[in-house]
Amino acid sequence: MTLNTAQKTSLSITLREFEARLSRLHVLLEQNESVTRLTPEGADRLRQMIDRQQAIIDDLFRRFQLKRETIDAFGQSMIAELSISWTQLVDSRSDNLSRYGEVDLDLKSALDPAIDQMVEACLSMARVLEKARVVDPVLSEVLE
Repeated sequence: MTLNTAQKTSLSITLREFEARLSRLHVLLEQNESVTRLTPEGADRLRQMIDRQQAIIDDLFRRFQLKRETIDAFGQSMIAELSISWTQLVDSRSDNLSRYGEVDLDLKSALDPAIDQMVEACLSMARVLEKARVVDPVLSEVLE
């Protein structure tokens, strides 16, 4: 059974994205096991399920001879998170808060410099990740 190039690309992307989510779930599970409501048995069951899905993904990559490009799931996730934060921060500037009601004239000088500093920090952190060749389409436009 063979797949054409477009089918291989689509399947490969889907599997890599699922794999990245499984990896993130595994990391979060390990980091936050003490604060979750999962029992140790429940956490072990999740780990087994993750391992089983990874085995299926590995098998599909072999069986259909899919390209397995290395992706930086952590970096991509962080760039996505920074993109969301950047957008939310810009939307929190004093001039944008007027959509929720009258804005105190002193708010601009009290709020906007801190917001601007955080926006710049988001962009700077994204640049560091960008240099590792981790690209998010939204932020890559902003960073250019």
